Amino acid sequence: MSSLPIPTTVPGNSSLEEEVATLRSQLRIEQEARLEAETALLMVDMAQENGDPPPSRMAMIAGLAKLAESRDDDTGTHLSRIRQYTSIIANAYSEKNPKQLPLGEVSIIAAASILHDIGKVGISDDVLLHPDIFSDEQFTAMKRHAPIGADILLALSEELGRDPWIDTSIQIALGHHERWDGRGYPFGLKGEGINLPARIVAVADVYDALTTERVYKKSMSHKEAVELISKDKGKHFDPLVVDAFLTRIEEIEIVGNRLRQWNKAS
Repeated sequence: MSSLPIPTTVPGNSSLEEEVATLRSQLRIEQEARLEAETALLMVDMAQENGDPPPSRMAMIAGLAKLAESRDDDTGTHLSRIRQYTSIIANAYSEKNPKQLPLGEVSIIAAASILHDIGKVGISDDVLLHPDIFSDEQFTAMKRHAPIGADILLALSEELGRDPWIDTSIQIALGHHERWDGRGYPFGLKGEGINLPARIVAVADVYDALTTERVYKKSMSHKEAVELISKDKGKHFDPLVVDAFLTRIEEIEIVGNRLRQWNKAS
């Protein structure tokens, strides 16, 4: 990606405000180009899996997901990482528990996983872009993204008709911050009262959050993140989902490293 020019002096025939406006316009163009490229990459990534939605529905899912992600100051390949981590964990879970999760449903959960944070479009910038630990009030506001996301997807379902991808997206958006021990949000659901797709995405999402650097925190190593998730087995996370995750940690590490390298090179 080309770098923006940095003016060393303010031209005599142009005000500082005009220079700033020009730079902002160039930055916006580059941001839009990156968003378009990442959306295209995500759609190609999704299209490689059997059982993905029809192209028009896939485009809508990818576009909605990138809309939410574009408001957050991290993004990059976050959605592709979540989709692939989810696919890996769900495949491992299905192999061990085919009655609870038929193999044919794995790609549906993976495709739907990228809409887990769609509700962030309804969260104000002063909360969403806060560069530090949330206050209690900010955290309360942030927790609203789960029901907001479900409401957005329910409205979409009412307009377009139900299908397994949107239905699963609703389950994930609403439930991916619930905890196995009942201490999550928005409803404090417990154990198998939390839908399985959300329980799977919860592990994928936390792993990605732990191993991703943000402005307010350093990233954990893969090993540290695996250890933390293992310790939260039966507390934050479904024990069987953690077991599935632990059988594929080498594959997950490889995928994460590959996508982060792509992000740095773009």
